[in-house]
Amino acid sequence: MLKESFTQAAARHLQDAKILLNKQRWDNAVYLAGYVVECSFKVLVEIYIPEGKKAVKKYGHDLTELQGTAMDRLRVIYPVLMQLPSDRTMGTVLDQNHPERRYYKSEIWNQTQAEEAVNRAEEIYQEIIPKLVLDGKISSEEL
Repeated sequence: MLKESFTQAAARHLQDAKILLNKQRWDNAVYLAGYVVECSFKVLVEIYIPEGKKAVKKYGHDLTELQGTAMDRLRVIYPVLMQLPSDRTMGTVLDQNHPERRYYKSEIWNQTQAEEAVNRAEEIYQEIIPKLVLDGKISSEEL
């Protein structure tokens, strides 16, 4: 069985989303930006919720649950996490049909929407991952 690394997946998807954005591949940039957010939140769930991997599987690809229910639960258990993002995908296309959007026909998203999605995904990644490295929760080698 292959070992999962949500930290590495988030970094990899962010890099690829930026490349696709620069290549004007709006749809796939948005798609991968959604996975940046999903993986970033899954890192938190894996670290802070006692059930770890089981909890990650429970939330699946549901960004609404990950940034809603899961983060609410984490904030109660670990009040230090209060500063972490809440409903951060609101107002972007990241809020719409993740991960089913991978099956949408081409040219659903435009440049502005793709830029907003990738930028928001990067903001969320930067709000979560570097802090976990600085706090010693994940190793910088994990990046």
